[in-house]
Parts: sequence; structure tokens; C-alpha cells
Amino acid sequence: MSYVKSGEFVDRAPDVVTLDNVSKVYESAPGAVHALRNVYLGVTVGSFLAVMGKEKSGKTTLLKCLSGETRPSSGSLRRRAGAQGGVTVSWPTAEEGASSLEAALARRPELLLADDASEECGAALRRAVDERGVAVVMATTAPAAAAQADAVVFLDDGAVVDMIADAGPQAIRECLERAGGLGAGR
Repeated sequence: MSYVKSGEFVDRAPDVVTLDNVSKVYESAPGAVHALRNVYLGVTVGSFLAVMGKEKSGKTTLLKCLSGETRPSSGSLRRRAGAQGGVTVSWPTAEEGASSLEAALARRPELLLADDASEECGAALRRAVDERGVAVVMATTAPAAAAQADAVVFLDDGAVVDMIADAGPQAIRECLERAGGLGAGR
């Protein structure tokens, strides 16, 4: 079990949010679905973390736990004193995506969360980190988008299975294949 701290790859800064041994289980028939399994994750001020994995690997559940929308079944979530809640940015189209990001940044969040981010979204979020110092966690299936991040965490079946920092799309693609792939061959 390893602890992933986004600040290991950028200047030392305080955590905006920390997940400590977080698991999320959804009870359903015929059995339980383990969306997250014993995740340790620290997101620091001014860092950019991408989360990758195949469909149903736990990416969206991780974002929902970070935002406070979903409560972990076990473990704990800690926010820095005074930290605002996460702002989820959706990117249904490029035009709406840009306005959605601007609207989110106008609220001056300490943590921006983006689900199913495209390459264009990744570039815009990179600018937000560099220019405004906001922390970003972005779930994506696009290696080119993930290459914008300081580090990439790979999930498989709800567990962190790998991590890479300061990598290009090809290295990210290779890690993704080892971590369980995308299932859709993107």
C-alpha cells in the first residue's frame, strides 16, 4: 500500500484535501461493488493530478469523495482548515467547457475537479494551476490530457495500482496498459 501525495512532484505545499485509507462500497443486488479500495491520496495547493483507469475503475467515485458529494464507507477525508469545497467542471463541448471553467474559477476554489476530461480540458486546467495556483484533480481516459498533469495515478478495480510523474502521452499509455487498460482501446 503506497501513499500518493501530489506535492511530491511540485514545491512543498499544504494539502487541500487528504484521503486516508478510503474505501467506498455500494451495496447492490446481487452483491457489493467496491468502487474504491484503501486509497491514500494527498492533493496539495498548486498541484495537478490526473486519475486514469478503465471504465468502472473508480475515477468518478474518487472525485465525488474529494468533493464531499460521496461519503467514504471507511477511512477518512480531511480538508485543510478553511478550504472550500471542490468545484466539479463538466466539459460537454469545447465552447461550454471554457465558460464552465471560467465560472468555476470565478468562485476562487482551492480545488477544481474535472471528470472525463479531454486534451483541451487538460491544457486549460494546466493554465489554471500555473496562473491561479488552484489544485486540480482530473479524471481522464486521454493520455494527452493526463500528460498536462504533474502526476498520474492509475486505478484498477478501485485500487491505486501505479503512478507516474512528469510523463508524456506514450509513457502514460504504457502505464495505463499495465494498470488494466481502458477497455475501449483509446
